[in-house]
Amino acid sequence: MSAGASRTPRVGAVVVHFGGLAPTEACVRSLREDDSPCERRIVVVDNSGNLRPGALPGAEVRNAGGNAGFGAGANFGVGLLGAGPWDALVILNNDVEVANGYLGAALEALRRPGVGAAAGPLYLDHPGGTLWYAGGGVNWLTGMVWQAKSGRVATRARTAGFIPGAAFAACEEAWRQVGGFDPGYFLYNEDVDLCLRLRRKGWRLRYDPAMVAVHRLGAVTGSAAHSPFYLEHMAATRLRPFRPLAYRLYLAFMHTGYVLLRAFRHRALAGEGGREAARALLRGHAKALASIRQGPRGLA
Repeated sequence: MSAGASRTPRVGAVVVHFGGLAPTEACVRSLREDDSPCERRIVVVDNSGNLRPGALPGAEVRNAGGNAGFGAGANFGVGLLGAGPWDALVILNNDVEVANGYLGAALEALRRPGVGAAAGPLYLDHPGGTLWYAGGGVNWLTGMVWQAKSGRVATRARTAGFIPGAAFAACEEAWRQVGGFDPGYFLYNEDVDLCLRLRRKGWRLRYDPAMVAVHRLGAVTGSAAHSPFYLEHMAATRLRPFRPLAYRLYLAFMHTGYVLLRAFRHRALAGEGGREAARALLRGHAKALASIRQGPRGLA
């Protein structure tokens, strides 16, 4: 996991593109201009089919042949990077920009014994602005992820229970051991699933305050505004990362009440938009219940 003394560390970065060009240009530029002392290869996976080869200086643009989702796109990109060896695999949403020094901090975090993946503070506007993630974990009572958003803890490096898929670095050995993302997730909760599968294999997740990035949240999917698209896809796979089946059944009972309350609130507050949000929540939860026997990949 650590770089050999006789060579420069190597970072393979994958950016999953969907939507307009401008966010992806900014993302690639931030990777290219990071002055961390490392070699880097940047692959942009085009899930939209609207990028031409050579559109992004400093990056290789590869068409995914359709939009199979974020996780499948990331897996495709890591496959294009090849066997390396890579001292860090960096996976980014195209609406993320890394701060200077991010790659070096990622390399340092992954050199720590047993660390399989690492992430740092994610800000919504600019470094030092509104915090979206500063460490996190899973609430096992509810089966929901929590994310620290306090500047008080943002400067403290520590083990985490959850790191977001929007911006993180993975140890190549850990990534390949678990097989990367489960491509069965189209969008949302694939990061919860990946984190839990890494932890089950004995890998630690680390929050490192030096891995600073900015996340233009929901630029394509509407997640910042909790769009119907976001609500349906988030609800549809919320149960799947967990094991055993008995625990998923417990969560299904808990989430049925939660979804009904949220759907009622949406219908009561926001006209036709609220009614569509409520319908999206109910559709997503129905999908989750219909597939409740499907747990983590390779596990019951």
